[in-house]
Amino acid sequence: GKARHIEVQVLGDGQRAVHLFERECSLQRRRQKVFEEAPSPVLTQQQRETLCENAVRLAESLGYKGAGTLEYLYDDETGEFFFIEMNTRIQVEHPVSELITGIDLVQAMLRIAAGEPLGLQQSDIRLNGAAVQMRLNAEDPARNFFPSPGVVEALVWPQGEGVRVDTHLYQGYRVPPYYDSLLAKLIVHGADRSQALARASSAVEQTQLTGMASTLSLHGQLLKQPWLHSADFNTG
Repeated sequence: GKARHIEVQVLGDGQRAVHLFERECSLQRRRQKVFEEAPSPVLTQQQRETLCENAVRLAESLGYKGAGTLEYLYDDETGEFFFIEMNTRIQVEHPVSELITGIDLVQAMLRIAAGEPLGLQQSDIRLNGAAVQMRLNAEDPARNFFPSPGVVEALVWPQGEGVRVDTHLYQGYRVPPYYDSLLAKLIVHGADRSQALARASSAVEQTQLTGMASTLSLHGQLLKQPWLHSADFNTG
């Protein structure tokens, strides 16, 4: 069967919980997410409300405290959701949820950890536009994603409206072979999905990262695929 991976971002203070809508994370390789977006391009408003309210109820029933993500499989054909697991931490793809809500999740998580009650009501959290995140990993897409450590030579990050880059890289930085190969995250926001994807293409074109192979070229290829633009994909 074909399934999508759709997950809901929540914040809880042990008494109350709120959601920051959902993320579509179906584009994966070896169960690792590659290209993430918020909100999901396939849900109706009714499905979105039902799913997100379900996630909040679950978090509240547990007395959940902190940032968390409830992960679901979604069947396009029947419209059914199946709960997989909850990630009880901040996740790599949290920035897309931040961009569509304007809420700093890491700050919110730290405030809860410091013992503060949730400062947010659900009605304060509005869905604004669409966001995508592209993971740049030190892997060579042309050689079956072979690990590609090295020393950062040229480094140019994209500029422009709606563009955010989260990274630890600098020129001369040596990427070691021992850890997770994540180098940077290109995150792009737009008024709607088509604008977010257009800005994402522009951001990929502007980015320069030499000294090692990376998945930058993969994202350039992905953004040219008609099925990406029509959101016709699944975890397979």
